[in-house]
Amino acid sequence: MKLRFIFLLFTALISCEKRESNWIDRSKHEGLFKQELTDEFEVYASLEEPKNINNSILLLDTSKKYFDNVFSENLKFAVLFIDSENWDKYAFSPPPGMPQAYYQGNMVLGLGKSVIALNAENGIKNAPEPVHKLLKKHFGEDIDLDLFYRDALSLHELGHLYQFYRTGKYSQRKWLNELFGNLCQVGAARSLDSEMVFNRMDVLQSVMSKGKQWDNLKFKTLSQFENDYFTIMQAGQNYGWYQTQFFFRAKKLHELFGDTILNQFRNFLMETSPEVAGELDDETLQKLIRERFGNDFFEIVQWDYH
Repeated sequence: MKLRFIFLLFTALISCEKRESNWIDRSKHEGLFKQELTDEFEVYASLEEPKNINNSILLLDTSKKYFDNVFSENLKFAVLFIDSENWDKYAFSPPPGMPQAYYQGNMVLGLGKSVIALNAENGIKNAPEPVHKLLKKHFGEDIDLDLFYRDALSLHELGHLYQFYRTGKYSQRKWLNELFGNLCQVGAARSLDSEMVFNRMDVLQSVMSKGKQWDNLKFKTLSQFENDYFTIMQAGQNYGWYQTQFFFRAKKLHELFGDTILNQFRNFLMETSPEVAGELDDETLQKLIRERFGNDFFEIVQWDYH
C-alpha cells in the first residue's frame, strides 16, 4: 500500500508539471475582454474598461508571491472580473459577487457593486450604532463590503487554485477544502505589510457571528455540509455561517503553527485524495488527521454543532 501510494503521488506530481501551462480552461474566457494589468497572472473582465479592480489585482499580485514561496510553485492562473448581469454565464453558483475558483485555473470575482455585498450591506443597516462605527473604521464611510467579498475573499479562492493545481477536482471532504481555503486566506492576509485586509475579514465575521441572522439556520453539521453543499452555497447566509466557523478555526491554527501548516495541509489533501487513498470513513479520516497534525490541531478543528 505504501509503495503504491508513493508511485501514485509521484505520477501525479509529474503530470502536474506537464500541465503547468495548459491547465487553465480557456473556454471560460470567451466573450471577455483581456486586461493587461499585471505580468503575474491573466486578467479578463466582462466589461471592456472595468473600474475599481486595480487594488484587487495588486492584492492578488502580492499574495501570489506569498503562495509561490509557501508552496514552492510559480502558478499560472486567470482572474475573471464579472458584473452581476453576466454572472450566471461565467460563475458556477449565485449570488453574483461570491468569489469562486474553478478546478481548472480560473477564479471568478465580482465587478462593480455585487449582489452579495449589497445584500450584506442592507442586512447591517439596522445594526446598533457601535457596530456601524466599527465597520466604517474598516470599510469606509459607506461600508463597502465588496472590500471583503471581492478583495479579502479572493485570497481564499487563490488558495484553492494552489490546491486544485495539485489535487484536481477530487477531495476527501469539502469541509477540508474550505478549512484549507481559510488557512490560505489568513496566512496571505497576515503576510501583507498592512493589517488592513486581515482586520476587515476578522472584524466583519466577528460582527456577523454575534448577530441574530444565524439563529435559525437549517444546516449546521459537517455531514450536511458534505451532502447539501450546493444547496447551502446557493442559500448564501447558511454558507456564510459555515465559512465563518472555518475562518475562526483557521485563525487559531495559523496562530499556533504559522505558515508551515499551509504546505503540510496541502500535502495532506493530496495524500488523502480519493484517487490515492480511496474513500475514507469519518473515523479513519479523523485518525489520520490526529496522527499527521497532533492533538492541538485536532482539537481546534473539532466540530461542536449537531
